[in-house]
This record gives sequence, C-alpha cells and structure tokens, in this order.
Amino acid sequence: MSKSKYDVAIIGGGYCGTMVAIHLLEANRGLRIALIERGKQVGRGVAYGTTDSKHLLNVRACEMGAYPEDVKGFYRWLEAHPQNAAVAGMKVRPDAFVPRLVFGDYLQDLLRKARESSAGLDVIHEEIEDLERLEGKEFRLTGKKGISLTATQVVLAFGNFPPSKIKQGGQRDDCLWLSDDPYSTEVCAELAKPGDVLIIGTGLTSLDVMLTVAPLKLEGVMHFLSRSGRFPQPHKKYLPYPPFLDSNHLPQTCRQLLHLVHQELRAAAVKGFDWRAVIDSLRPFNQAIWKTLNHTERKRFLRHLRSIWDTHRHRCAPEIMETKERLEAQGRVVAHRGHILGYRWVGDRVEVDYRPSGTREKKTLLVRRVLSCAGPQSDYHQLENTLVRSLLNRNLLAPDPLRMGAATCEGEQVCDKAGKPIPHLYTLGSSQKGRLYESIAVPELRSQAAALSKRILAAGLPRF
Repeated sequence: MSKSKYDVAIIGGGYCGTMVAIHLLEANRGLRIALIERGKQVGRGVAYGTTDSKHLLNVRACEMGAYPEDVKGFYRWLEAHPQNAAVAGMKVRPDAFVPRLVFGDYLQDLLRKARESSAGLDVIHEEIEDLERLEGKEFRLTGKKGISLTATQVVLAFGNFPPSKIKQGGQRDDCLWLSDDPYSTEVCAELAKPGDVLIIGTGLTSLDVMLTVAPLKLEGVMHFLSRSGRFPQPHKKYLPYPPFLDSNHLPQTCRQLLHLVHQELRAAAVKGFDWRAVIDSLRPFNQAIWKTLNHTERKRFLRHLRSIWDTHRHRCAPEIMETKERLEAQGRVVAHRGHILGYRWVGDRVEVDYRPSGTREKKTLLVRRVLSCAGPQSDYHQLENTLVRSLLNRNLLAPDPLRMGAATCEGEQVCDKAGKPIPHLYTLGSSQKGRLYESIAVPELRSQAAALSKRILAAGLPRF
C-alpha cells in the first residue's frame, strides 16, 4: 500500500480532469498533483477513447481548441500533426468534423508538453472508492487496489456514468440478450450478427453504434426506439445571426422562452437565415436562462422541451446523418417513437412490447439483442458507483434537486445536503448539469476547467 501527500487530487482523467491538470501544471507553482484515472489512458475518457474513426466530433475542428482563449488551437495542432489525421483517413480542414480518437491524441499531446515544462504531476491508474474529510481539513482518498493518499483540494471529474440497467418485474435483468455498454467491441460484434436488434435511444451515442455496426451487419434490421423518436439534427454551414436576447431581461418561464425563440425563428427565416444560426446565437445565454428558471419551470422544460432542444442544440456531423438516411432508405435502420412496456425471452429471441407515442395500442418487436443507449444516469441515488455512494453517505455530495448530477454552487464547488459549499471540494462537467444544464460540450467545459484551475491556485494551498 502506498501513501502520498498532494496539494491537488483530480479524480477522473477524461477531458475535464486532464485539462484541470494541464492548467495547474502550466501555472508552474510547484504543486504536487495527482491525476487519478481508473482506465488505461488519461486524456481520453469515454468520448475520446473510441478506436472507431467513424465516430466524429460534433463540433468543427476550428472551434475545438482546449483553451477558451484559443479556440483554433486544435486546428493548428492538426496542421502540425497531419499524420494523426491521415491515420484516421481524413484531410485537414478547418470545417472538418474530425474523428474523436484524433482529438484524444491532441489532449494527450497537450498533457505531455505540460509535464515536460513543469514537474509535479503523478498519473495514478486506480479506482478511488472512498473519500473522507480528515480533522486537519485535508482529504484522504482510498483506492480499490489499496492505495491511500491525502490532498488539500480535490476535483471530482466524474464524466458521464453508464445508463441505468433495464429492470423487469422489479429485478435487475443481467441477461445475455441485454447490454448497456455501447462502446464494447464484444457488444457491437454481437449486434452485427444476423437478425434484428433493438437500440434504445436515438441520441448521439446510438448514432455511434449505428456507424460501428452497420458495415459489419449483413443481415437484419437495426431498430431504434425512444419516446421522442428524434435523432440529432445535422450541422450545416450558415451565416451567423445576431444575439436577440437581453441578458438583463431573460425569459423566466418556458412559455416566454418558447414564444421568443419561435418569433425569432420566423423573423430569421424571412431574412433567409438558417434556424441553426438562431439556436446558436442563444449559446452565450443558455446557462443564464436555465438559472433564471425556477424549479417548476425547469421541470416543465425537462418534460416538454428537453428532447427538441437537445436534438437541435447538440447536432451531429452531416456525413453521419447522410449515413443514417441511406440506411433508412435501404430498410436497414428503422426508427420508432414510443415507450417500452416489457420484454419476454422467447426461444433465442426477445419480444419487446412498446406503446407508440400518442396511442393506446401495443406493438411488439422481435429481436436478437437489446442495447440501451438511453443516456447517462444522472440520478446519483440510482448509481452503483462505490465512490459516489461513499460521498453521499459522508455528506460530501448531494444530488441536485432535479436529480441531474450533483448539488453545486458558483465556483464549481460541491454542496452538502444542506446546500452548503464544501471547502476545497470541486466538480465540473456533466455533474453540474442540474445547475447549468448546458455543461457537457467542450466550449463550456474548457471554460469551467480554466476557471476552476484559477480558483484552486487562488485558494492558498498549505504545503505539507
């Protein structure tokens, strides 16, 4: 068992955790930093850990820089490293939607350079299972393999948790026909075998599955089912649209928001602007709008507007939509709108009963396999993660009132059950979705990582 003392411990080595570490290293304050990642690599996480070059970024290369003050940094890196793009079979263009694995290369290169210029970072491959606050106000972290370390400040860079396991009859169904791991090579190989399959969800992850499985699947239909039946809209070039909201008079209800956006969309269409330009002009206001909505209005948004907002706001590369439409035209992809009523194992097949949205009828799909791409689990009370359970039990974490991640406050601080900020315990990314809503895309995450790093540096770290 090893014991070490650090100024900062970062739990999670995906985009957020890696960028916080890079910022702290670049500040060159002589800090001892632990970047703790349970996987084999840091700088990739789930999003950029894919090995399939068909999985593309959903933001253009010229806008994907890792630093908020240098949004074109990734594109310049691509120009300086054409071999990375060549391996993925693409040409370097500023408007290209680059394979996500190449963006992972970029992040790892940034970390390498930061470590070369400043010592003090230990990368630890371990799964942290417990975090406790000690009498001296520092934290003790305990890992699954027995590692123990202490840190003055801790960053929880969880990333996205897997979707909830499908339950049937009140019991968790750990069946061979069911999976919730869309990036497993074995799962995708199973889906590619002859016979129909069902993918639950129609978001960006389900499109990743389609891209991986379709070239291998010679027989059978890929069924996609979600309550809305909506897939992400494709990106398209457009002329920018001027902001039309006043930051001092933001809409306070969903009805006001919907009225303003609809009104502007109609006016923009008359002037020849694409709807995407109008939606993107809202980006500087998105988090402020969410904060303006009260609890009731936020629930109303989630119930009535979430699906249409997410599919129009978080769009996919146009070539991905072209592939989907081609497969639909060939009858190899079929989308359904409805909710699942139940499952029955019949022979070597699964009968999936569902109710089409807006009807009272019941329909049945007969498939070989079912894969859940229903989105990450954000209700921390429903998670089976050992660390999260420990944090909840120790009152070092509380669920957001809407069960959308953690309860947090300004400055990326984690709050306890009473809503009080916990000194020197921070989080960023998807765990802040309840407070910010828009907290999953690189343009928001890079700003959070930079701001949090400055806050950590300004906190005044006592030396061990």
